This record gives sequence, structure tokens and C-alpha cells, in this order.
Amino acid sequence: MFTGLIEATAKVLSKDDHSLVLERPGIFKDLKIGSSIAVSGACLSVVSFNRRSMTFDIVPETWSKTKLRMLRNGQSVNLERAIRAADRFEGHIVQGHVEGIGTITSIRLRQGSVGQVPPPLPPVEEGEKTEKRATNRNIMHFAREMRKKPTKAEKALWQALRYDRLGVRFRRQYPLGGRILDFYCPSLNIAVEVDGSIHRTEAVSKEDHIRDRSLREYLGVHTLRFTNEDILQHLNTVLTVIHSTIRTFPPPSPEEGSGVEENLGIELSTRIPPGREGTGERAENNNSLLTISLPKKLLPFVLPKGSIAIDGVSLTVTQVEDGRCTVALIPHTLEMTTLGSLAIGDCVNVETDVLVRSVRRGMP
Repeated sequence: MFTGLIEATAKVLSKDDHSLVLERPGIFKDLKIGSSIAVSGACLSVVSFNRRSMTFDIVPETWSKTKLRMLRNGQSVNLERAIRAADRFEGHIVQGHVEGIGTITSIRLRQGSVGQVPPPLPPVEEGEKTEKRATNRNIMHFAREMRKKPTKAEKALWQALRYDRLGVRFRRQYPLGGRILDFYCPSLNIAVEVDGSIHRTEAVSKEDHIRDRSLREYLGVHTLRFTNEDILQHLNTVLTVIHSTIRTFPPPSPEEGSGVEENLGIELSTRIPPGREGTGERAENNNSLLTISLPKKLLPFVLPKGSIAIDGVSLTVTQVEDGRCTVALIPHTLEMTTLGSLAIGDCVNVETDVLVRSVRRGMP
């Protein structure tokens, strides 16, 4: 049994007609042969593992009834280990028995929709090959990799922005609207971009302008741009500009966790870092909406305010109509699961609430 709270994501290393090999997350230290793991919502048993990988046997029924047959090498999946009897029970009861495959029909970010935003992804940085740029399917993984390997300028600016040191919370390498923002303040909708020398070329500068304009028009994002040299040689000036911009926006409400302090000035705070930065739920208008077309046989078991597991993620249904259901996704879910990398037309594994199924099937 599972709860639908994703513990990690991992890449597909290989697959054939009878098996699936995935990366082994570092936190999965208690693996043993026979361990049950929900892989994008499908309960599978570990048949072998080593320090870097874990292998699962796949029966024909699993290939035919789930989207696992569609996975490609390098694609990421959601993972959750089976719940232990002594664990705190959160999420909802998820069996890991995928009932059908749904199709994404709409993805709407707060204040706009993904479909409205023009397609260009983040401009390439110095030394980066164009063919390695992110796509809608792997943008979340790309963002995580960028966080692991910041440039010298990004690292310096992050040290000055993190832990609410300018009075509001910034997050780094933040996926939004099909792009990855170097630094983003969700409560004020401010983005800070760090540009290498390639951004001085006419072509990339034009792409930057289109990107900034589309983010402003469709998602209301105000973008500030600085060069690597600005940050490395004139960091205090950069911070002054950012802080001045912050002061032009209405202060975020307390429930958004902004940490605004009066008379902050430009001095960096020495407050104790929070336990888990950016994991709290935001106001409802900060949520994104995901609409999924469901198999007809599942519709009787999907209720507004009820629970549903999408690719193994425990979610609450906000609306059901015309053979589709809509669920709300908080930024943390978008960042920590594969749901943030979905595109319209993608398939997802669906498991309805076992309690609703039991009650409905017991009714005359």
C-alpha cells in the first residue's frame, strides 16, 4: 500500500519485454529483493539492485494496462516505497493498481496557460550545445541539473538572495511557463536572469526580449537581467536594483511566507535557514490546474473533492465534467514530481480512490 506522496524521481536506464531498470535514488537505502515500489503509480517488485540501479520484472498485463510501455530511456518516473505500518499516514490510500490511462487535455498555470506562452525555451548559455536544450518532457530534470551546477555568478547571487535575505523568498532554476527562470520570487512574480556573453549577440538578445515579453503578458512576470560581470564585480549594486524593484511591489501577505521586514535596507540577513525552503502550500491562486481525459469506466469513481492518483501522485479532484477531471497542483508538486514536465497529449497512469470504488460497487 502507498500514500501517493512521491519520495523521489528516477531515470529509466533500460527496458525490454520483460523488465525495467531504473536509477536507484540515494534515499532508497532499505531496498531488498521483493520490495514494493510504486513506479509512476504502478506497484512493482524489485528483483535485483545495486548501488546505482534497481530492476523490476514486468508482466504483459502491466505493459498493456499502464503507460510504462511508453517509457523511453532517460525519461523520469515518480517513485514511492510501500508504506510501513509505523509510518504517519498522509496523502490517501493508493494500492498501486493502475486502472487506466488518462490523457492530458489542458495545463493552466496561475495567471495564464502553458499553451498561451510562445514556445522558445531558455536561451543557451555559454558553452551549451543547442541540441541539449530542455523540452517540455524533461524541463524539470533539466532544472534540477542546473541547480547542481550553477555558474560562478549564479552561485554568488544565490548566496545573497537565499533564506529571504532581501525580505522575500526567491527560488532558483524555477520552471514556469515552459521556461526555466534563473531566480524567481513567486510571491511578487519577479524573475532575475543571469546572462553570459552569448546573450549579447543579436539573435539571443532578440529571443530574450520575446521571452521576457511573453512572461510579462501571459504570466505577469517582471524580469530583471544582469550580466555575469555585473554580479561578480558589482554585486552590491545588483542587490540594490533588486531590492528597489521589490519595494515597488505590494508586500506579499503573511500566509505566503515572504518574511518581509521593515527597514530591511540592503544589508544581508543572518537569520537561521528554514527547515525546508519553499515546501509550504501557497494561496489557491498560486496553484496550477491539470485537466485529464479519463477512461469512461473510471468516471463513476471520480468525485469533486475526492482523491485520485495521477502517475502515483495523490491529488484532490477540483472538477469533473465531460469525461474529464481537473486537479490543482501546488508549486512543490510541480517541482518534485514528473507532473511539472507534462505536456498536452501526454498519457498518465490513473488510479481512483479505493474507498469510493468500494462504496459505489456495493450500492444497488
